[in-house]
Amino acid sequence: MRKLVGLKPQDILILMKLLSEPNLSQMDLAKKLQLSQAEVSHGLKRLRTSHLINIEGQVIKEAAIELLVHAVKYFYPAQLGAPSLGLPTAHANPDFKYVKHSESEIYVWPYAEGKSKGISLLPIYPSLPYASSKDKILYKIASLVEMIRAGRTRERKIAEEELQKIIKGVNAK
Repeated sequence: MRKLVGLKPQDILILMKLLSEPNLSQMDLAKKLQLSQAEVSHGLKRLRTSHLINIEGQVIKEAAIELLVHAVKYFYPAQLGAPSLGLPTAHANPDFKYVKHSESEIYVWPYAEGKSKGISLLPIYPSLPYASSKDKILYKIASLVEMIRAGRTRERKIAEEELQKIIKGVNAK
């Protein structure tokens, strides 16, 4: 009997990192994402099996858009929690000044080194806040995915458009 292969949360993190920094070795991915090399190896295999990356490890852009824009919010729905200190995410990302929101609607990934207070939003994978704090492009991609997961219709629409621009390599806001 064949084993069913499905994506795990760390696979989404690996995919987003490959979008922000293509051509990383497995060792570099493991270090930058705080994953074991075995987790990275298995994740890359699942991403290949799911046709999200090719045999060379390059992201298949249209498949990544389809997954991140249309599917992630269903597989990994937003889980909001109590107010917390952390790293601003979703529409509260400091680079997203073009997205209007009230101060009471700030989402943060709980993170020991975070300085912003807001409603906690459980990240797709626990090491996402750390990895995002070290990579501005990953932070932007992940925050857009969080806007899709946790935002209202208007925020989701903005995030979908911006995420597609980034993935396709078009200058985003």
